[in-house]
Amino acid sequence: MFSWSFYDPKIRGNADFFLPSISFCHIPAWGHELPAVSLTCVDTGLNRPHVEPLTLVEQISTDRSRYLFQERALNVYAYSSRVCLSASLPRIHRSHVLCRHRSLALLLGAAALGLHAPAITAVLPMPDGIANGATVSLQCGNVYQGTLELSGKSNVTVKTVGNCGKAGISPGRAISGWARYSGSIYSAPISFTPQQVAIDGSAVSTAHWPNQPWATSIAGMPAGDLNGATMVVLANQSVIQSQTLTGNSIGSGKQFYVEGKLWMLDSPGEWAVQDGRIFMWAPDGQSPEGRAWAAPDSNGINADKSHGIIIDGVSIFSANDGISANESSDLKVLNTDINNSARDGIWASGSRGLQVSGSNVSNSRRNGIDGWYSITGAVVSNSIIANTGMVGMPSASNAGIMFGGGSDNRIDNVRVLNSAYHGISVIHNRFTFVLNSLVDMACARLSDCAAVYTSARDGQPLTLLIEGNTVTNTRGIQAIGIYLDDHANGVTVNQNTIANNNRGVMVHNGFNNVITNNTFASSGVTHLGFAQDVGNVRNNQVTGNTFKSTGGEHTFNHEAGANYKNFATYDYNTYRSNNFNVFGHTWDGRSPGLPHSYQSWRNEMQQDVHSVTSDVIGDAPPGGSRGKGNLTGP
Repeated sequence: MFSWSFYDPKIRGNADFFLPSISFCHIPAWGHELPAVSLTCVDTGLNRPHVEPLTLVEQISTDRSRYLFQERALNVYAYSSRVCLSASLPRIHRSHVLCRHRSLALLLGAAALGLHAPAITAVLPMPDGIANGATVSLQCGNVYQGTLELSGKSNVTVKTVGNCGKAGISPGRAISGWARYSGSIYSAPISFTPQQVAIDGSAVSTAHWPNQPWATSIAGMPAGDLNGATMVVLANQSVIQSQTLTGNSIGSGKQFYVEGKLWMLDSPGEWAVQDGRIFMWAPDGQSPEGRAWAAPDSNGINADKSHGIIIDGVSIFSANDGISANESSDLKVLNTDINNSARDGIWASGSRGLQVSGSNVSNSRRNGIDGWYSITGAVVSNSIIANTGMVGMPSASNAGIMFGGGSDNRIDNVRVLNSAYHGISVIHNRFTFVLNSLVDMACARLSDCAAVYTSARDGQPLTLLIEGNTVTNTRGIQAIGIYLDDHANGVTVNQNTIANNNRGVMVHNGFNNVITNNTFASSGVTHLGFAQDVGNVRNNQVTGNTFKSTGGEHTFNHEAGANYKNFATYDYNTYRSNNFNVFGHTWDGRSPGLPHSYQSWRNEMQQDVHSVTSDVIGDAPPGGSRGKGNLTGP
């Protein structure tokens, strides 16, 4: 039995829902018959559970990794409350289960579900001595142990052969010889210091205190040795830092936790190492024998400074970086799963021409795809990036997709799901496109962040297009759907759906941006906000958008400075609200801020000459060009 949760306020039509935060699953042997499957759905707003068996319609792959089910009476309630699902699934590994119910398609994707490693027929040594131009053929059903060394190589292809599933690559190894230590804690000999440990393919946490983040003091901490432990500190709502302790003193002054000592191992799903032995309390309390996998601080594939490498149809798991491709050129990652990376799924800083397509990158502790210092000419498409920064206790994490510096990049039709910090971050990135993607449940652990984030601290134009995306469920206290931060300029935000976020779009010290033809709905605080520090917000355009307000949120918020009337021009927008007496807020930085109704906003700003209003919140679009003509005017 395992469980997961998701949140979506608009379950309707033909749509896919990827459900993150799985607790654990089981690795089977290939070829087992498929047992019965049932699914339980509970809507917490209605408290009405429903259990229904899933009927196997057909097996849709020859390797027993994809199955199609039909569910006759699955109740998934389309209300604004968290829907909790639990499934009694068999020991299926790497499976994709498609449940069809009327117009609802529920795709349980492998990456989002955390189904991590291929089923293991045999563990083989990693091929070495790879020549330029070679093809490395990995047999399906096998895991190749170690790091595949391709640094400095050119025109090498790595692929799976056979029809029994993707071949695996991992620097880790199985841990055996487990014996009961105390209660549900077992121990086994280990010859190296593991960086991460998994049970049944799902990563478990290093032993830590307290059991839940965060501690504010050492009150209640058991007396125990801290020398060599790791202290993790919440520096602020955008930064998590860590340090190795050299004594028993803790003087943080900030929220923190400590990890890595045997005395901290007091709950299921934790491990620690001491005196050449690993200690484990498995999630189910049973012996880890035959299902424990530990990995050192090593990568799955080293492809630094390589050229023309193709990685096609493999599964990389339990590595530091799944693929390290620093300063590489023309790397292609196709149809590949990268799971349980202790740092990044793909580290591609300084790379040129990276292509990622049809791939799943899940459970990376820092970043899913990381082009931190500079990345140029990258294309990430038709892929899923899930659960970034969400494995174990909170740790330093930047984004599901992190592009820092560089230019001419493209993110297209990507699902970025359940991110601890930003979903997609493209900072100082010029001539770049973020298109047709879903970013859902970003800012899950840090709130000063956004689903889609950009900035330009040098003040130079970004020429960035954010278009056709769906940005939902970014709900932290300071969280934002799309954030144009730190002098962002030259950004076009066009035809996006921005719903159920704490703030829809925020422009901070930004100028010369275009926000047009977007749909905003159900924001927590405000749909669109402008904020400045030194009087530099100017020349932004807000036209042709639809704003739907149902919960007393502001449509606009301008602060702070006497120039707030010149932050942006507004026209041809459609405003839908059940209370136009609550519309906006302005603040000049000196006198108290002013709340506005829609009419007082128009009088104050002298804007929105051609905009229209309606008290109808439904989805039927207005007729005419840019929403003009047939709704109730001001």
